Amino acid sequence: MDGFPVDEQPLRESVLKAYHEDREESEQARWAVDGVRQFLSGAPGGETAAGHYWFEDSPAASIKSFLVDLDRSNPNLVVSVFQPLLAAVDEIYEEKKSTLAPNLSVYVSSLAGSCAVKSQLTETVASGVIAAAIIGLSRLGKAPFEKALAERQEV
Repeated sequence: MDGFPVDEQPLRESVLKAYHEDREESEQARWAVDGVRQFLSGAPGGETAAGHYWFEDSPAASIKSFLVDLDRSNPNLVVSVFQPLLAAVDEIYEEKKSTLAPNLSVYVSSLAGSCAVKSQLTETVASGVIAAAIIGLSRLGKAPFEKALAERQEV
């Protein structure tokens, strides 16, 4: 199984809120939010299409770049975001669940608090990063993320 269905609207709202409200909070926040923007939309000035994300054109390179940007923001950010998400995706596959969570906004918020503390970012920025990761996982599945995370650890 590749991806899984999610309602992307609340996820996009989390991303936009991080971008517009807390992007300038700190240099770390700027790196994290810029990494999210690059992952979802590509380089500034690039062409985007509604319903299509930049990472879908080159998943391996986009995921690797996303992880590098998150590491630059705070080395704890990648683990704080992806460890619980990959475990939740495993539950979808193993238990044949139809969705990641009944209320995606509540789910993202519940992960964001812990992630914010571990990565020294605001909950708004952490929510935006988590939301982008969920969008990627839902569209691509977990395999390309697991591969990129394994390669990251080898370096």
